[in-house]
Amino acid sequence: MSPSPFQQQFFAQMSHPHWGDELFDEVADTVYFVKDLSGRYVAVNETLVRRCGAASKKDLIGKTAAEVFPAPLGEDYTRQDLALIQGEPDITNRLELHLYPGGESGWCLTWKKALRGQSGDVIGLSGISRDVNSTPDDVESLEGLSKVLSHIRDHLDEPLTLGDLERATRLSAFQIKQRIKRLFGISPRQYIMRSRIESARHQLTYTNLPLSEIALACGFGDQSSFTRQFKRSVGITPKAYRDQ
Repeated sequence: MSPSPFQQQFFAQMSHPHWGDELFDEVADTVYFVKDLSGRYVAVNETLVRRCGAASKKDLIGKTAAEVFPAPLGEDYTRQDLALIQGEPDITNRLELHLYPGGESGWCLTWKKALRGQSGDVIGLSGISRDVNSTPDDVESLEGLSKVLSHIRDHLDEPLTLGDLERATRLSAFQIKQRIKRLFGISPRQYIMRSRIESARHQLTYTNLPLSEIALACGFGDQSSFTRQFKRSVGITPKAYRDQ
């Protein structure tokens, strides 16, 4: 969305660009970053600096995640960054491993969003990773839940049942319901629907695929079902969303 004249006037008064890092410096359980088209850090918060064992923000600026995180985390993050920059959907509530205080790995929820220039082309990304408060007993179940969520993302075009999710991991249907409810506040069925709607929104915005193809790719039985569910979730029809 282009800034309004009111917004342009406000930001023109600022003495330096507002990256958001100074605000996130105060949030100890959340890593914040902005990266360029090559996945190099443009802005970071102090939490990320401490987690990576760096002395200051300047030590991270201009480097990729692969250069500042230990393997295999760094390589995984860099691949994830480049995939998003090349057109993959924005990342929402991605359960994955991250560095915790002290250098140990722990689970976090990650959000990443592509940043676009005036021409509409992707110029980089911004994101946050927030620690998931857990006990040592939760580690195995969170690993299993991560596999469940990955299975959902990779099979949105298929019918998904609790039985399918059970077979994707060692968690029982009860555990899957419990973990998703605790982490996201919704049921597995609602999580699947939300994931399908998010995928559809991305395709409506950044592709020219017909609505019927998007419906099937996102796991809706037909275009009418897609339109009905999309309007219920977003408030407008897929066509109206694309036109906007």
